[in-house]
Amino acid sequence: MKKILALLLVAVMAMFALAGCGGNQTATTPAPSQSSQTGNTGNTSGGGDQKNPLDGPKPVLKYLGYNVSFDPNTDPMAKVYEETTGYKVEYHVLPAENADEKLLMDVSSGADYDVMQVSPSQFQTLLAQGALMPLTDLLNTYGQDILKGVSEDSWKAMTGSDGQIYGIPYKYPHPQEITTFMVARMDLLKKAGINKLPETIDEFYNTLKTLKAYYGDQYIIFTGPFRQASEAGAGVSWDIPQTITSAFGIYNDWMVDDNGKVIYMTEHENFPKMIEFMQKLMREGLLDRDWAVNNTTTVNEKLSSGKAIIACSNRTGTLVTTPVMMDTLGLDWSDFGYIGALKGSDGTCKYMRTEAINQVTCILKNAKNPEHVINWINIKQQNQLYLNIGVEGTHFTYDENGEINPINPIFAEERGNSYWYLNSTDEAAFAKQWPSRVRKSQAMWEPFDAVTNYANKHTPEIFVPNTFAFMPSLENYSKYNQSLFKSTSDFILQLMAGTKSLNDLNTFMKDWQNNGGEKVRAEMQAWYDDFYGK
Repeated sequence: MKKILALLLVAVMAMFALAGCGGNQTATTPAPSQSSQTGNTGNTSGGGDQKNPLDGPKPVLKYLGYNVSFDPNTDPMAKVYEETTGYKVEYHVLPAENADEKLLMDVSSGADYDVMQVSPSQFQTLLAQGALMPLTDLLNTYGQDILKGVSEDSWKAMTGSDGQIYGIPYKYPHPQEITTFMVARMDLLKKAGINKLPETIDEFYNTLKTLKAYYGDQYIIFTGPFRQASEAGAGVSWDIPQTITSAFGIYNDWMVDDNGKVIYMTEHENFPKMIEFMQKLMREGLLDRDWAVNNTTTVNEKLSSGKAIIACSNRTGTLVTTPVMMDTLGLDWSDFGYIGALKGSDGTCKYMRTEAINQVTCILKNAKNPEHVINWINIKQQNQLYLNIGVEGTHFTYDENGEINPINPIFAEERGNSYWYLNSTDEAAFAKQWPSRVRKSQAMWEPFDAVTNYANKHTPEIFVPNTFAFMPSLENYSKYNQSLFKSTSDFILQLMAGTKSLNDLNTFMKDWQNNGGEKVRAEMQAWYDDFYGK
C-alpha cells in the first residue's frame, strides 16, 4: 500500500509540474457589498474594461466531498442551495473506505473537479505536492464574507509557508463533543442481568464477559470499528474506538507529554496495555471476528439486524440504525443505551476537544472556475441561517433564552442534511446556531445528550486540548503523516488479529522513524516550542 501511495504522489507531482505554476490569479480589489442572492458582480480591476469572470452564464460546478449515506444530488437541499446561489452543482463523494487512495488517484489522473472538500490531513498532502491553487487574491476579490466570518487562528492553519491561503476551513462549532460512542441493546443487557452501563474499562470488560457467558455465540458481543466520516471528524478512522483509547490516556495520533515532548501514539506509555486489552477481547471471543475487515455498512447492518449487542457508532450512524431497529425489532427508546468515554483502572480518561478544523475546501491548481467557486461559497455564507436552519416560524423558533429550537418534522425533512453542503461559516454565529441541528432527530439527540451533554455537565475534566488544532501546513507533516497513520492502523489491526505481537513494536518504530516519523516529530516539536513559548 505504501508503494501505491508513493507512486500516486509521484504522479500528482509530475502532473502539476507539467501544469506549471500558472494557477488562476485575480486582482486584489476588495469585493463590493453583495446582496444575499447575487454575490459579487463588480469588476475585478477597479476600473477599465477588463472582463469580469463572473459575467455571463454560471457554469455547472463539479464538487467532491466526504462520504455520506445519502445522495447529495437528489437530496432536497441540493435544490435549495441551487435556488439560493444561482449555481447548479454536480456532487461526488469519496468512498467510506480507502478515501485517501481514491482522492490521490483522482487528482493524479487529472480529475476536473472545480472544488473539493477534504480532511485536514488530505489537505496537507495535496498542499505538499503543489496541487492546490492559492486563494488569497480570490478571497479578497470574491470572498469578503468568508474572510470576515473565519477566525484568525483558522486562517493560520490554512496558510502555506509562502504566506498564501490555500484552503477554506470549516471549524467544528461544538468545542467538546464525544463524537464516537457505543450503542448498547439495553433489552439484551437487562436480560443478562446487567442494569447499569459501564463507565470504566474494567466494568466494560466485565459487561462483555457477562454477555458472552449468558448468550454464548447467539450474538456478536461487540462489533466495530466505525469508520464513517462524521461532521466532527471527517478524516479520522480509529481502529480502536476512542471510547476505549480514552481509558489509556491516548486521545490523538500526536500528543505532548508532561515534559513538553511531542510523542506519537505508539510511544505512549500505555500503548502496550491498550493493545493487550484489545488482544484479550479478541482472544476471549468478545470482539467481532471480522473487526479488521468491517466497514461502516457491515457494522450498521450487524447492529440494525439484531446480530450484535454492542456496536461502535456516531450520531450519523444512529440516524441510520435506530429507526430500522425500532421498526423491525420492535425496540423503543428505553431499549437503547450509549457508552461514552471510559475511565481507566487508575481513573485516567482523556478525550480530545473537538475545537479544530474538521474539513477544508480547496481548489486544484488546474481548476477552470475558481472565481465562481469562491463567489458560490461566499453567497452560501451570506445565507448561513436560512440554508442551515431555515425560516423562523416554519423550520425553527427562538425560545426565551434566544436559543434556536427546530420545528420537526419539517426541519429534519427540509434541513436535515444541510451540514454536508457547508464549506465555510461565520464561526461565531454558527456556534450558536449549530446545537439546534442535533435536535433534528431523536435518534441523534438521544446519544448526544447521553454522552456529550452528560460529560460536559458531570466530567468536563476528561476533555483535553488538541495541541495541534490550528497548526499551519508543515512540510514533513504534509508529506508523511497520512502514510504514517495508515501504517500504524495496519499494525494495530495486525496486533489485534495476532499476526503481529508487541515484540514487533521496536521494529515497527524503526520503520516509522525511517519513513518520516522523526522528521515530522522534529518539525512539530519546533512549531510547538515556538508557538507555546518553550
